[in-house]
Amino acid sequence: MPPKQDFSLRKIKPNIDGGKTLTPNMLTLVEPLYFVYVKVVRASHLPVNQATGTCNPYVEVKSGNYKATTKYIQGTLAPSWKQVFAFNKDRLQAKTIEISVRGKVSVTNEIIGSIEVGIGDIPTRLQGDSSLAPQWYGLEDKNGVSGRSGNLMLAIWVGNQVDDAFSLAWHLDAASVSVDKVSNARPQVYYSPRLWYLKIKVNGAQDLVVSDPNRKPEVYVKATLGNKVLKTKVSKNMGVNPSWNEELMFVVAEPFEDALILSVEDDKGDNMVDYLGKCVRPVHKITQRLLPPLPSEEIISLERYGVVEGPMEKFSSKLRVTIYLDGVYHVFDEPALFSTDLKASSPKLMPEKVGDLELGILKAEGLVPMKSKNGLKTTDAYCVAKYGPKWTRTSTVVSSLEPKWMKQYQWDVLDPCTVIAIGVFDNNNLQAGEGWATDRLIGKVIRIRLSTLEFGRIYKYAYPLVALMPDGVMKMGELHFTLRFIYTKGSGDKIYQYTQPLLPKPAYTNPMSVYQIDSLRNQAVRHIAMRLARAEPPLRREVVESMLTGRGPVWSIRRGKANFQRVMECLKFFKTALIWLDDLRQWKNSRTTIVMFAVFSVFVYYSEIIVPSFFAFLFLKALRNYFKRPRDILCLDTNLSQVESVNTLDWQEELDTFPSSAPFEDLRLRYDRLRAIGYRIEETVGDLATQLERFHAMFSWRDRRATLIFTLFCLVAWMVFYLVPFRLLFFLFGTYLMRSPRFRVTLPPIPQNVFRRLPSRDDCLL
Repeated sequence: MPPKQDFSLRKIKPNIDGGKTLTPNMLTLVEPLYFVYVKVVRASHLPVNQATGTCNPYVEVKSGNYKATTKYIQGTLAPSWKQVFAFNKDRLQAKTIEISVRGKVSVTNEIIGSIEVGIGDIPTRLQGDSSLAPQWYGLEDKNGVSGRSGNLMLAIWVGNQVDDAFSLAWHLDAASVSVDKVSNARPQVYYSPRLWYLKIKVNGAQDLVVSDPNRKPEVYVKATLGNKVLKTKVSKNMGVNPSWNEELMFVVAEPFEDALILSVEDDKGDNMVDYLGKCVRPVHKITQRLLPPLPSEEIISLERYGVVEGPMEKFSSKLRVTIYLDGVYHVFDEPALFSTDLKASSPKLMPEKVGDLELGILKAEGLVPMKSKNGLKTTDAYCVAKYGPKWTRTSTVVSSLEPKWMKQYQWDVLDPCTVIAIGVFDNNNLQAGEGWATDRLIGKVIRIRLSTLEFGRIYKYAYPLVALMPDGVMKMGELHFTLRFIYTKGSGDKIYQYTQPLLPKPAYTNPMSVYQIDSLRNQAVRHIAMRLARAEPPLRREVVESMLTGRGPVWSIRRGKANFQRVMECLKFFKTALIWLDDLRQWKNSRTTIVMFAVFSVFVYYSEIIVPSFFAFLFLKALRNYFKRPRDILCLDTNLSQVESVNTLDWQEELDTFPSSAPFEDLRLRYDRLRAIGYRIEETVGDLATQLERFHAMFSWRDRRATLIFTLFCLVAWMVFYLVPFRLLFFLFGTYLMRSPRFRVTLPPIPQNVFRRLPSRDDCLL
């Protein structure tokens, strides 16, 4: 049996500043990493190769086992490279850096000239300093004579990861990366495009020209935007002046590049369509709704399909529509429960900033090898974080299962009831000829809700990276990070923030359906994935989809059990209260029963203190729980996730594709089990329906004697509740419930006997 894995959250103690020192420091949440930067600018007065009569120079930078080269430039004696290389200072074992200019003329690539710099003599660039000015260095030939082999302009300095050259440098521990793929290993910051809802309210059409006047046309409107097509229903009033009053919606992203095409078509059946007219509207020319008032309706003249109108000919068909870019809604690109942004699209409805979120991505430990290179199992890991429209991506640490990033990022927070998402991925796009390979997610995406964080506190944790595998749950490693949420508003603003609606007001006054939001969210994810994939380096589609989307539309018996357990945990208080009341009724502790009966009598006599006492109890319970409040962030709960209660077949079913790709025998077993689960659900729903129908049967006179008994009971209750004070009735009812067991019988009570005799419609089912 394999050893049990530890999926718990672990506190760490990184050597970070935390903003306590008085010296300027941009690395308050991460440890500094020092690099030796070598910036190769250009060369001059290089000698000509005597054999070829030309010079094809390139520069080789080497220190110990680390080596990298610039691109070679053909046929010039004064080449310009402007490339930066970075050596991790902690990994350097050699004491010098050798910089050689070589000529690409043969297999040996003979050395034109070289210089050697001692690492201890390299100056350190402090934070706030301007960039170091490059200097000319004379190249030494084979005999050690300087100046005969030309000059090389260099800048060499020691800096950390906040240096402006860090994101542009070719890191020497990534020297195995292809030259044309090196940008895929660099850190980058991305921004999602601003998304808008494009709404087309189709009201009606006028004076349509149909091909057959004797036939009632079945007219509909088709809206086309890019490769997305939406249609209205066929108009109910079949004629040349149809009306629809339907709304079609798209998601568009800035900058607007597409054009909206509206076409009026007549469905003749048998896949035959008669095109009655069209209009084309570029999206960037469409009216933007920046404030709640709606734009007015417009009447658009339609154009004929493939017909050029003469100077005296006028096509008079019209289309009555309201077209606008709606900026008063929030465009969902994530599940509502995990949203990192809730603001409206309109810049005029931008909420005020309430705080700052700082994230320090330190390192990962114990990563599982994701691939094999040159016979060695390894991982090329990078980390992506998203909050609001801002995405951050660390550099890729090549061939390491213990990558260190030490990158710090900051976001503006507009609403504390949002979530930050963090994911670790394996880079599969570092070698030439790989094409567009898939970057695989390492473990589950980490999501942390900001409202659960203490203001100003630095959270320092090793978070487990967990993934679902066909044979169960597997720990893929740990991500070490620090996190701090600083609230910049006052205490009154904090309370006011919680009293405001999460979404813009039109989302409540004119809400959209859940199905509509989900469909439009898929469009939004595609827009963001397409735009970020066009960046350099690209943030690939699978990375964006992993960070934005939740679980797919798949059945999981494990999650069903987990959700049931969540419900039972929330109802645990009521279950405990019922057990406690039953113990009182059974007089298991006579003293407790007598005391509680006395308290009940006091509450009945002084009924005005019941509600205040209830709220006092809630206040004291909340105050008591304050001292036992959770101090850690929420982490994966394997017990709640029911990972120990499922077998291999359940894992395979949960990880199966949609539609399924499993063998027929597995599908048959799953279907039979699903039928059994469905039968139990059907029986439960049937029992509930039976009880509800019995309740209605008390008034229906289907069973005349039972309804007569209920009617006489209501008459007696009417008179009793009218004549007897309610306090006395309530006291007698409580006394009856808490009577001693010696005065009880084990038979069901009379109301229950009557209710069970009532008829239901279960006999009417086939």
